[in-house]
Amino acid sequence: MYNILGDDVNMPCKNLVYPVNCNSVGWIHLKTGSRNAFQEVSEGKVRVESNRAERLTVKPDCSLTVHNVTSEDVGKYRCQTGNIDSLTHLSLLTISSSTPESDLKPDYPLTLRCTLHTPLGPGMCRYGELDKISLGWVDQTGADLQDVSRYHFTVHSTCDITLEVTLQREDINRRWTCQLTDKGKVKTYIYFHSTLSGVFGESSSTYTYNILGDDVNMPCKNLVYPVNCSSVGWIFAKIGLLNAIQEVSEGK
Repeated sequence: MYNILGDDVNMPCKNLVYPVNCNSVGWIHLKTGSRNAFQEVSEGKVRVESNRAERLTVKPDCSLTVHNVTSEDVGKYRCQTGNIDSLTHLSLLTISSSTPESDLKPDYPLTLRCTLHTPLGPGMCRYGELDKISLGWVDQTGADLQDVSRYHFTVHSTCDITLEVTLQREDINRRWTCQLTDKGKVKTYIYFHSTLSGVFGESSSTYTYNILGDDVNMPCKNLVYPVNCSSVGWIFAKIGLLNAIQEVSEGK
């Protein structure tokens, strides 16, 4: 299973005997880099001793849900049902940036590294999957960035790839997407949003006419999809005042 930070992940418990009785089901987690497995679920209930107990849920079909996935959740999960076990490999896709989003400016170099963290470790794909898993960088339309000369790529492994680029003014509000494909199908993706400081995008004017007491809704145009309002601000220039007022900052 391939996921990104903050996902809710549901892992099925296979080979169940029907009608389902989760009282005999257990879940064990073997964390990446650890030799010891931890019993997360016993007799169908999350163990209070687990440091992730608040983020774990056992569903009526005995599947295990991990809420708000973090790097510590990567690893192997074994569902135990009597003498029959089923195994799920949970991996996490991440992007690291050489420069914080708030410090990005035109003509600055930017390095983005996309890594799949697997039960074997960061950037290490499971044996037998090297011929079907791949990472790639695409633009906002889904076009392959490797076809554009301004980008430089370094493939550290099948599950670890770096994108290097010198930013331009038109990169304001650009989304750099790393996607993971398995057997040619996109399984998950993660993106980095570049908001360049000191650069203003295109502006547009809309005229609305209202009366006292109306509720008025004003659209925010030229948004990048999917919409992320955490980078949006609203400024109000009141009649008779020389200074504009920042009404909304970072979407609030």
